[in-house]
Amino acid sequence: MSTLETAIVFSCVLLVISGLIILPAELCVKASADADDAVTDIMEEGADVSPEELNTFLSGISDNYRIIYGALLGEVSDEEE
Repeated sequence: MSTLETAIVFSCVLLVISGLIILPAELCVKASADADDAVTDIMEEGADVSPEELNTFLSGISDNYRIIYGALLGEVSDEEE
């Protein structure tokens, strides 16, 4: 390979690796912002939400993060089998 071809291939590989790092991070930040908005909405309602409902909601968010991270990493949790 010539030096120019090597530089082009190396640049493409770096772009792919950068994309694999940045895109999942953006998804997690967006999901975190959505979760914060939802928790704020629940807290504003106050008396309409029981502790059990809040716990169920927060547990659901936690499970969603676990599922998203597992999918991004290509891992399957033993609990889902």
